[in-house]
Amino acid sequence: MYTLSLYHKKLLAAALVIGSMLAGCKKDNHGSPVIKSVRLDDPAKKDSTFTQALPGTLVVLQGSGFGGVTHVYFNNADAAFNAAIQSDNNIIVRIPADAPTEATDPGVPSKIKVVTPGGETTFSFVLVAPSPIITSMTNENALAGQTVTLTGSNFYLINKVVFPGNITVTQFTTTPDGKQLTVTVPSGITTGAPLQVVAKFGTGSSNFVFDNFRAPATGFLANFEWGDPFFGWQYWGGINTNDGSLFPQNTGNYIEVHPSGAINAGDGAWYQDNRAVNVAQVAWASNINDAVSNYVLKFEMNVRTSWKNGSMMITTSAQINPPTNTNWTYLARWAPWETAASGDARTNGWVTVSIPLTTFLSTNNGGYNSSGSTAPNLKALMGGTNTSVIQIMLYNDSKTSMPALDAAFDNVRIEKIH
Repeated sequence: MYTLSLYHKKLLAAALVIGSMLAGCKKDNHGSPVIKSVRLDDPAKKDSTFTQALPGTLVVLQGSGFGGVTHVYFNNADAAFNAAIQSDNNIIVRIPADAPTEATDPGVPSKIKVVTPGGETTFSFVLVAPSPIITSMTNENALAGQTVTLTGSNFYLINKVVFPGNITVTQFTTTPDGKQLTVTVPSGITTGAPLQVVAKFGTGSSNFVFDNFRAPATGFLANFEWGDPFFGWQYWGGINTNDGSLFPQNTGNYIEVHPSGAINAGDGAWYQDNRAVNVAQVAWASNINDAVSNYVLKFEMNVRTSWKNGSMMITTSAQINPPTNTNWTYLARWAPWETAASGDARTNGWVTVSIPLTTFLSTNNGGYNSSGSTAPNLKALMGGTNTSVIQIMLYNDSKTSMPALDAAFDNVRIEKIH
């Protein structure tokens, strides 16, 4: 029998170790990854490939060499994925919702990067910003030359703002967080319609009609203009005037709520001393069986005095008689000073107020306390008919005296939002 020398034994042992290492390397070497395409993780769209997507989208990376993938990056944001369901040719991964885009970081690489034990690769891919979303406007009834602020989200890479009548404005400012856009209303607006914010990656349209008072339709209740079909005033409660020295930049007549003096704590005599906006019976909507969650009460308001206590009680009914009746079926309490940053609801000019109809709650046994449930539909809120009044009543429900308020209200309307 041939016997190995000690030298050869050491040599053989070394060779076995090297061989084992090479075998292990060969087993773990999957080759460099290659990304060939990206598609949606949707069987109905599996043949549709693309080169851009929104953050948060679930996609499939297609290619080769994906075995043992350790990281997938979108614009350097590390994406989470389930390694157990990946294959050598496919990676199912959700783009991180907070991945940077060109809108939030102009220097983003616009790349997907896949890292495996065999190496890494990149693929050109654009993460687009979502289209702008417009939720509100400081004054939907603003005149030409007035500055207004839109509130919403994704106000990034904006190209223009388009007002009704296809009037385009390219001068505006946006906040760094993309939640507000400030613009001056142009002249030449022709018809009431939604306005649009056009961005690089999409267009957002308002869910409200700008300049609505010039294009009244079902749901427009009152503009208080003498002789107008939408006059809508009940001839009492507040003061019908068009005095521009009191409330500048008005658009005609408005109702001024202006009691002659302070209101004592607990005083609910809203029917006295110019303390109410009373809107006559008008049709609200074409389908009164619609859920109230689809609608809001809107009006323009201008408050020229401090407003730090008390509230407006807003009620609806098919008929309110006598006017001092407090047996309301549904009632909304509105006290804007409670949510104002300064604790004061005084405005800087005219603003649009939006009050969801879901805030009208049943009063159970009547009175000024609304603590019940939301009306199931418009019909219930309107008292069982297809028309209703609106009464906006100044009531001091605080424990201290309320200084005399001086505020103007205009263009009362019910708008559908869904």
